[in-house]
Amino acid sequence: MKMDHKDHKQVTLTTGPVYVPPFNDDFPNDKLIVTLKNPTHKKLQAQVTLGICNSPNPPASSLVAGGNHADNSVQTFKIMEIETNLGSFKVDPMTCLRIEKTFVNNQLQDSVIRLTVTGDFKICEDSCEPICGLLEISSVVGTENGDSGVQSAIPAEKTALHQGYYGSSGVTVTDPQTIVLYANWVFCENHCPCDSDSHSDSSS
Repeated sequence: MKMDHKDHKQVTLTTGPVYVPPFNDDFPNDKLIVTLKNPTHKKLQAQVTLGICNSPNPPASSLVAGGNHADNSVQTFKIMEIETNLGSFKVDPMTCLRIEKTFVNNQLQDSVIRLTVTGDFKICEDSCEPICGLLEISSVVGTENGDSGVQSAIPAEKTALHQGYYGSSGVTVTDPQTIVLYANWVFCENHCPCDSDSHSDSSS
């Protein structure tokens, strides 16, 4: 069965590491939203993976150059990354697909995340930067409703309005420093797909 997206090579993009602070404006960061936009008239697809380095929660044993440290010292924390496959998604023509993941028990707070996506994205031949023409993607972290084990300063009436109007989707507050726009995603190979095609043609 022929798929619409097979007329071009799928590529892999990443956000690179994104630090997620525990709070933004006193609200806990507990929800990740990834948005896929298909501005074309054909069905496209993508697979999304989340890598997360959890908070070191700074026990002294986590220090690579451990022991006591002075106020002006540099601390380093060695944390293993845990990868989670968020899924493979088919995005219908002229639609937006929102992928939302809520975290409990402070899992997302004070962590480093890295999103990786492989799919029907278009790369500029000259710069290897993602451009329009196929799928587009962005991501952000925020707080869902303030109820994640941390006392929140969100007014009760605002939380109730959010839950009543939006249900369980979206966030009440986004954290600006966690926003990764489509233009800021990075191509995950050392050459562009078109370059590899031209090189293979010239070497044959």
